[in-house]
Amino acid sequence: MRETLNALNILEKLPIPLVVFKLLDRETKDFEFVYANKANQKASRVDIKEFEGKRLIDIFPGIYDLGLPGLYLQCIETQEIVDIGEIEFGDEKVNYVKRSFRIKAFPLGGDEMMILYEDVSSLKEAEDELKKKNAILEEKNKSLEEFAYITSHDLQEPLGTIASFVEMLLLGYKDLLDDQGKQILDYIGTSTLRVKGMVHNILQYSRLGSEKEKIDIDCNVVLDEIRSDLKKLLDENKADLKINPLPTINGTQSEIRMLFQNLITNAIKYQPKGNIPEIEVSVKEEQDHWVFSVKDNGIGIAEENQKKIFRMFQRLHLDKEYEGVGIGLANCQKIVDGHHGELWVESELGKGSTFYFTIPK
Repeated sequence: MRETLNALNILEKLPIPLVVFKLLDRETKDFEFVYANKANQKASRVDIKEFEGKRLIDIFPGIYDLGLPGLYLQCIETQEIVDIGEIEFGDEKVNYVKRSFRIKAFPLGGDEMMILYEDVSSLKEAEDELKKKNAILEEKNKSLEEFAYITSHDLQEPLGTIASFVEMLLLGYKDLLDDQGKQILDYIGTSTLRVKGMVHNILQYSRLGSEKEKIDIDCNVVLDEIRSDLKKLLDENKADLKINPLPTINGTQSEIRMLFQNLITNAIKYQPKGNIPEIEVSVKEEQDHWVFSVKDNGIGIAEENQKKIFRMFQRLHLDKEYEGVGIGLANCQKIVDGHHGELWVESELGKGSTFYFTIPK
């Protein structure tokens, strides 16, 4: 008797709602409400203890509409735990407003079983609210990408026209212009071409992620093709590109190709004057993802700039030092994000850089 009292005392102090049912009739799946601890009062908003000794079908008929008694019977007949999962339930005995509960059934031997449950309504509401906000954010991002695409596409033609007129003026009216006039036109032409290049890159950036089809990609084949495409650049810089064996991954082929190519061309470009580029592409296998790395012996990146470089149009050097518009790594970031991975760099000024990115298996 003392052992029983001690056990009940422990159950009463448990913060988890606990209910014990006894099977009365297999055919009708009728159960007797045997016991409920104090935690039920908080979870159900009523004192469920008043239902002890009564039939489940009389107390909560709505539970039968959800098919729960059939799962309770399964628990008793198999003498195994049944994870019922998440249900919505509202009842005049408890609360007219439906709430979300997560339920598990545990066999106690014979015709008795125990129910443990938790009220996850607040969590469910938070999840629903988060889904709504994500949907709104996704729609806004889609609108911004469409705006960037349309704007950059429409800017291409007038910029091209300006560049053509500047070239015509320099060729056809060269003798009529003084040195200052020629210099001004030259500045206009150079700036126009630079802006045209930036607009082209914005257009390219806006298109990333639009190709939804993902396929199995042999990275070894992709890197062989990149090596072939960059042969002239590699030869001109006497670059040593080492590619270790790579896996097959699932992704968007054109984007994965752009990702590797951007990182490799950057490794060739950002070198001290007279230095021979040494680049190594490797991979490390983790439990649920691959960690790729592109290592170089270039100029390196100061710690305070290692996050900044992945933003659009963030350049750390003048054009006369290293050409570019500062969008290559922003493209890499967007590609990796679109493949649900992470991208980062480890570097030290004057000691090269290693760019890492992960791709889920």
